Formats: sequence, C-alpha cells, structure tokens
Amino acid sequence: MIRAIIVDDEPAARASLELEIRLHCPEIKVIAEASSVLEGIKVIQANPGFELLFLDIQMADGSGFDLLQNVETDQFKTIFTTAYSEYALRAIKFTPLDYLLKPIDAEELKAAVSKALRLQQTGIQEQIRRYMNQLVGTQASPRVALATAEGIHLYFVKNIVRCASDGNYTTVFFEDKSKLLVAKTLKDLEALLSPHQFERIHKSHLVNLEHLRRYYNRFSGEVEMSDGAVLPVAQRKKTYLLDLLNGLNTAELDD
Repeated sequence: MIRAIIVDDEPAARASLELEIRLHCPEIKVIAEASSVLEGIKVIQANPGFELLFLDIQMADGSGFDLLQNVETDQFKTIFTTAYSEYALRAIKFTPLDYLLKPIDAEELKAAVSKALRLQQTGIQEQIRRYMNQLVGTQASPRVALATAEGIHLYFVKNIVRCASDGNYTTVFFEDKSKLLVAKTLKDLEALLSPHQFERIHKSHLVNLEHLRRYYNRFSGEVEMSDGAVLPVAQRKKTYLLDLLNGLNTAELDD
C-alpha cells in the first residue's frame, strides 16, 4: 500500500478526497489528515516514510508552499488540491508538480496519482524553491515555521533580521527587536532561509541582506544590520559578500 497524508483546512474537502481515493485508488491508504499548515508540518514529521501528500494550496494560516518550505520534500510526492484556477496554477504546470481542482474528478485523480508515482523525486525541493521565487512580488511574503519548547510559530521571512548560532540552538532576531531561541542549528536555518536572500557571513551569523545597512572595510570586514548589530565577516566570505552587495547595489562602503 502507498501511504498518503491529506492536508486541507476544509473538513468536507478532506472527507470527499478520502472517499474518492478509497473508490478509485485502492492502492493508496490515507494514514493521517491535517487541517492547517502548522498541523500539517507536525503530521508530516510524525509520519516518516509516507509516500504521497495531498496538499491544499490556500489555508487559513498560510499556503501549502509555506508548509513545503518547512519539511523535507524529497521524502514524498506532492499533489496540490485547490478550488481556484488562477495564476498560481499556471506556474505549477511548468514544474513536475501536479494539482487537482475541487471538486475532485475521479479520472483526474487517477491520472495525477499515476503521474506522481512515476515522478523522480530528485530535485523536487529545488523545483519548489523556483516556484516560490516566481511568486515573489505577486503573493504575500513567504513565511517559515520555527519550533520552540512552546510549539511551532509562523513568521514572515521579511521580518527576520539575522540569526546567531548558540551551539545546537539558534537565536533569531526580528525587525521589532524581539528574538526567539529555536531548536535548530545555524546550518538548519541557512538551508531554510537561503532561498530568501539570507547569507552566512560567518560561522556564527546568518543575515538577511534586505536588513543589511552598511559594510565596514575594517578587520576582515564587518556589517551593520537594521537592528544596530555590528557583525564580523569571515575572511573567506569577504570577497564573495562584496561581490554580492555590489550586485544588489545596496551596500554603503565605509573606510
């Protein structure tokens, strides 16, 4: 049996999809359901090894892409479900990702499942990142899910100024001067945020280039962030960072 998870914030839509799967795709067993982005992340993390995800594009607490940005997508295939045939769907057509329009048609369901199961998984994460980049400027700022001892919280990427290593934990600093200690290494955060103009400038510092205010050409290099923090730049990162800043045309060079 192929194990599947359904993530959709509409109970009727989940029930309808599960019924269609039972009737027309007997090789698939739905092992779990979730009604939101945050719950979906938890369910996926709690069910390692499942093969297929049916994912609603737009939910009350975010989009299906918010969810995919926060899980390891190379471990399963994804079929999107949506009631809206708009610009987002046109972009999906140019990726290996597939989608179903609600109400679900039986023949389209069988075709999507067949396509998903034939699909090579390698490179899906990169396809999702490319798709997310296509939506920049036409959709709300992407969000990331950060886990703490209290639970999982969603934050807009644009509001994160920088991240600082704290051993096996990382302190995340926000635009409003608040901060959050998360149970992820800086390497984990780098993988999560690098598609959104975040750069690792030092072994202990990951910064949002949108919040970089000044580069100081002293020592091996330093940067000043929008929250006033002045951070060191690793010697091996100096040339790369300067080239990057010159390309963005946002650096203020100060001797």
